[in-house]
Amino acid sequence: MSSYRKNKAGSGIFQAVSQATNDQKPLIELTAEQKERLQTAAGVALAIVATAGVIAIAAAAPNVIGAVGTIYGSAKGRKPSFREKQEKTAQAFYYLKRYGFIDIRMEQQGLVARLTNKGREKIEKLNLATLRVGKPKKWDGNWWLIAADIPTKDYRWAADLFRNKIKTMGFYPLQRTLWLYPYNPVREIEFLVEHFGIGQFVTAMQVRRLDSDDEAKLKEFFGL
Repeated sequence: MSSYRKNKAGSGIFQAVSQATNDQKPLIELTAEQKERLQTAAGVALAIVATAGVIAIAAAAPNVIGAVGTIYGSAKGRKPSFREKQEKTAQAFYYLKRYGFIDIRMEQQGLVARLTNKGREKIEKLNLATLRVGKPKKWDGNWWLIAADIPTKDYRWAADLFRNKIKTMGFYPLQRTLWLYPYNPVREIEFLVEHFGIGQFVTAMQVRRLDSDDEAKLKEFFGL
């Protein structure tokens, strides 16, 4: 047993987290939307470690502490104390270590977290589950057409999973193989096709003009 795992949350981990203060600026920033999608302190902690690859727990902790206030404050209907947020953050890192998603070792800068292969698999699943297209403050008036002509004979499972995913992401189905969206989804579509191994069958195109009746229907669908 590692020397820092002396209690449920790991005393060494809690001490490292305690080095983070309210006014300490995180080295890795997650947006409020990203934190909301991840839903748990462990999810936020894993995303930060994945972004950095290798990071001192004391440097990663401020962002997780901030997310804990939102996640558990909403759930309990009250704002947790800073001590409670520290404890939840330490528990999050301990959970990730215990189940093999990160490796934690003592180095010159203190306890350092590294993403494991199991952690990489987990973060990819988290990315897939929480994937959404970012919404800009103002729509530019253009549309994005996704053409997914996926051969079902050899790729039926991938075709079904891809269609189900973009449907849950809010894309409008023109046909079985054509989908429309008002905001640029290229990054998200690239992630999906790489994940499902169907990149050669899917194309994203920007469309500047649509039939007026179709556009009116789409604007109503997307609330534009």
